[in-house]
Amino acid sequence: MQQVLMGFTVVFIVIGIGWILGRRDTLGTHAQKPLSLFVYYVATPALLFDRVTKSDTSTIFSLNFVVIALSALIVGFLFFLLMRFVIKRTAAVSVIGMLAASYANAGNLGIPLAAYILDDFTVVIPVILFQVAFYAPITMTIMEMLTNKKSTNLVRNLLVTPLTNTMVLAAIAGIAVSLTSMSVPVVIAQPVEMLANASVPLALVVFGLSLSKSKILEKGQVSRRDVFTAALFKNVLHPIVAGLLALAFGMEGTALLSAVILGALPTAQNVYTYALRFRTAESMARDTGVVTTLISFPVLVAVSIIFGS
Repeated sequence: MQQVLMGFTVVFIVIGIGWILGRRDTLGTHAQKPLSLFVYYVATPALLFDRVTKSDTSTIFSLNFVVIALSALIVGFLFFLLMRFVIKRTAAVSVIGMLAASYANAGNLGIPLAAYILDDFTVVIPVILFQVAFYAPITMTIMEMLTNKKSTNLVRNLLVTPLTNTMVLAAIAGIAVSLTSMSVPVVIAQPVEMLANASVPLALVVFGLSLSKSKILEKGQVSRRDVFTAALFKNVLHPIVAGLLALAFGMEGTALLSAVILGALPTAQNVYTYALRFRTAESMARDTGVVTTLISFPVLVAVSIIFGS
């Protein structure tokens, strides 16, 4: 328990530094965007490549991947049905809601938490691969159909789009190196490691910056019922489903803890990006990301203490 609380304390302190910097505009009014782009396109892919090349690939493609995929699809589909047929939202809004209730913030928050809480960030790699290489392309194709976009190119969405994501490319490259037992030249390995070491602290600082500027749940701008229902699915139902699936597959100990923690991660900021792209449910996607993030911290602490004891 002491190790878990210490890990969260470290995370909170670094996030707090980012929040203070944001409130004081120490890094400038628009610092969040360039820093987040650096984390997303450079530092985190470097971290993925560096760690994957030093990991056993069997730990990446394991039951953990199956639990991650099934839990996200189950929770997302249930929320889609609720939004579409009970709350009576449009199909397009319901798809964005489905993502808000099941698409996890594996990059910006999952990696730092896994690094400090689980002492193994590689458990997050299956989440990134599943979401970027499968979940997002499929749902984006559906959104294009629902919003009557002129071109609905299934091949582009399923194959080309994932391969333009630097995290996926870094993970694939790392897996290829690991499988072939190749050694990365020092002239490449050392700068990659240097960039990798910047990923976790910068991601947490950026997250603190984002919280310092957030204005959420404005009256008349968003359905609070939709946001809180999505948060209930993401913060509570998703880890429960992930935990039950993990138990059904015979997972226990650290593997069970990892599955539940990954299920409890808050909504990814990518969902807001997707909502903006299709001009659909933008406020709900944005506010759900913030609300689930704030709720996720006590949930993650509780999960870590219960399953980590």
